[in-house]
Amino acid sequence: MRATASGQTLVVFALVLALFFAGMLGLVADLGALFVAYNRVDDGVLLATQADASAIDEGSFYTGTLQLDVAAARQRCEDSLAAARLDGRCAADARTVSADVRQDVALPVPLLGIRAPVHVSRSAQPAFGGGTAVTTS
Repeated sequence: MRATASGQTLVVFALVLALFFAGMLGLVADLGALFVAYNRVDDGVLLATQADASAIDEGSFYTGTLQLDVAAARQRCEDSLAAARLDGRCAADARTVSADVRQDVALPVPLLGIRAPVHVSRSAQPAFGGGTAVTTS
């Protein structure tokens, strides 16, 4: 009886190892796709907040204060998100801007049809090249 089962352990071990490596390959593919999707969303949101924060109200700037043009800031943010083909929310007030994007990512090796959520939120403040605003007379 022992002679007929001499290679059975090796065959079972090889099958288990093959299934393990197939599962790891699927996991690596899913994590790689998720990493790429997160970086794409993060880059788009970062560019949107930078565009948003550059909408400085020139009238307030030359009077010695630094404020955002709220309507222009929100429009720049929305335009930037649209150019990156991202659906998100932009908010702005006189001192801060923010962009928030949530996206579901289809994985290359879906498990039970599950999609992975990616959420990125960024905020910024207006900035310019000097330490204080220059007043003109």
